[in-house]
Amino acid sequence: MLKMTYDQILDYLENNRLEQLKEKVNKLHPADTAQIINELPDEYQTLTFKLLNHEIASDVLPDLYDEVREEILENIQQNQLVKIIDEMETDEATDIISELEEEVSKEVLEKIDEEESRTIKQLLRYDEESAGGLMQTEIIAVYKSKKRDELIEYIRGNYEEVENIHYVFVIDDENKLIGILDLTKLLLARPERMAEDIMDKDVISVRVDLDQEQVANIFRKYDIYTLPVVDEENHLLGRITVDDIIDVIDEEASEDAYKMVGLESEDRVFTSPFSSVRKRLPWLTLNLFTALLVSSVVGIFEQTIARLSFLAVLMPIVAGLGGNSGIQTLTVITRGIALGELTIRNTYRAIYKEISVGLINGIIIGSCAMLIAYLLKGDIMLGVVLGSAMVCNMFIAGLVGSLIPIIMRMLKIDPALASSVIITMLTDIGGFASFLGLATVLLL
Repeated sequence: MLKMTYDQILDYLENNRLEQLKEKVNKLHPADTAQIINELPDEYQTLTFKLLNHEIASDVLPDLYDEVREEILENIQQNQLVKIIDEMETDEATDIISELEEEVSKEVLEKIDEEESRTIKQLLRYDEESAGGLMQTEIIAVYKSKKRDELIEYIRGNYEEVENIHYVFVIDDENKLIGILDLTKLLLARPERMAEDIMDKDVISVRVDLDQEQVANIFRKYDIYTLPVVDEENHLLGRITVDDIIDVIDEEASEDAYKMVGLESEDRVFTSPFSSVRKRLPWLTLNLFTALLVSSVVGIFEQTIARLSFLAVLMPIVAGLGGNSGIQTLTVITRGIALGELTIRNTYRAIYKEISVGLINGIIIGSCAMLIAYLLKGDIMLGVVLGSAMVCNMFIAGLVGSLIPIIMRMLKIDPALASSVIITMLTDIGGFASFLGLATVLLL
């Protein structure tokens, strides 16, 4: 496989050596080509993509950043797009069609292969974040009465249409899934044995409407490569492969990471400044109002701070450690929810555990802080105030860090969305109120 660097490709483009670049870029691995196109200056991205042959382009297009792919789809000729989509597996073709404008998608669907068009229209009916939205319809499915040699010949005749064949699905006369056949077991079986004799009847499958995050959990739990998708009557509809799930896991992890800092959609390093501002400003505006709420709590103790000005030096310590502790708890609980570890039965135990962790950490960190405050100021009561405030705030962090995502899930709101800003606000309020309140009582 040919290797080319970003700088080499950029040199070809800047010197208008497009024919030589076309020859070379079609020999690169599609994943390398996609990465380089993503990083190229805007004016060269579509130009480079147009140099790809249809087969390579069909592998590159799904791997491009959303904004890059959107720009290319707007500027590519429709006839070229039709040829590219014809080369794609049905799940990826469906994803691309769904990104087109309605009028354009109708025209493309009319021009591609009739059978593929019919399949894509069916797949477009499913939620894109469900098993139906992930599955591809290219599968090897055989009747239970087929003998080993017949099965092997059938696979040979269809392997070009189906990539990454790990299993053969066994169906009955009504197209209902009744078993799954490992290729190794098939090759080792005697010639006279039928599919029903060598298949595994204990089949793990998913309903077509199952959420993609739950599908990913099934792949993770059972360590499988391919998962059949069925309807409510167990008719075989398609399959989901592990490469699709890797994309889902990456997408879900990125989505949660973005949501925890208030971004509803991805914001990449080279996203346009205007687009980044539009995505980040709502979150920062929310932060402004929560900060004003926190500052109003501090304002209540304005006289205490005026008389004991050194408290201002210690306040960020209480708030900072409480906030960090709350985010740690939030991360553990949110991940537990995402992986299905947290259920109605064990929710109380999870909350109790996080409160206990917060209290223990608070006692340890508070004791250290009390000693440091005493050594710095020579005032044991100041140390007691700081240490006690730390224990209170770590308790609050454990409580709200576990409760907020659970409450948000009960309200059918994504626990990752805005949980961090709420928890930070509550730990700041709790930390400042406990620290300044104790200082008012014990030091004045």
